[in-house]
Amino acid sequence: MNETIRNVILIAPPLLFSLCFHEYAHAWVANKLGDPTAKYMGRLTLNPVAHISLINTIIIPILLSIMGLPPLGAAKPVPIDPRNFKDPQKGMALSAIAGPLSNILLGAIFAFMFGCIATFAKPDNKLLMTLAQMLAQGVYINMIFAFFNLIPIPPLDGSRVLTMFLSYKQAARLDMLAPYSFILIIVLLYTGALNIILVPVNFFSHYFLNISYNILTGLL
Repeated sequence: MNETIRNVILIAPPLLFSLCFHEYAHAWVANKLGDPTAKYMGRLTLNPVAHISLINTIIIPILLSIMGLPPLGAAKPVPIDPRNFKDPQKGMALSAIAGPLSNILLGAIFAFMFGCIATFAKPDNKLLMTLAQMLAQGVYINMIFAFFNLIPIPPLDGSRVLTMFLSYKQAARLDMLAPYSFILIIVLLYTGALNIILVPVNFFSHYFLNISYNILTGLL
């Protein structure tokens, strides 16, 4: 039980910040492209209070972590009105892809910070070692968020990107899957089909951690 609590404590801060950063990226890009809806509703912020969903942001990731599964979670979706974009289809796609890309960027930043601690901190500094473990978890969490959200099942971001290449009728048919998305994801999870995302997740997690450490040790 103590190990489980410790793991939850290590995962919680990077998970919460990463989810908020993801939603902030959606809001920021949408605002830049001409849709200020999220800004006017107070969602263009990194303040977690604006983004947290008790069930999706806190309870579900904790339960998954306790079960030994990837800590998948979600924040409250950012409101976007495509009518404010010059090109609604393109605007939605770019706003959507901003979320996963922000997680890849944040994962790289976490990896660099981890590398700094691993390279320069003393091993007996418990505070920094704990921070390093949080950052390593943060790298992995961000890669999970990035590649999980790229799955083309609505309302995940990947479906919004995919609609950019579909006709109106095809996009409408894809959107019809939205009410069944939770069931589809559960099926993918328990059949093991969802494990396919672990390939890029593990590759990029190790890549960012290794390259950060190699760059920093090369500077010594």
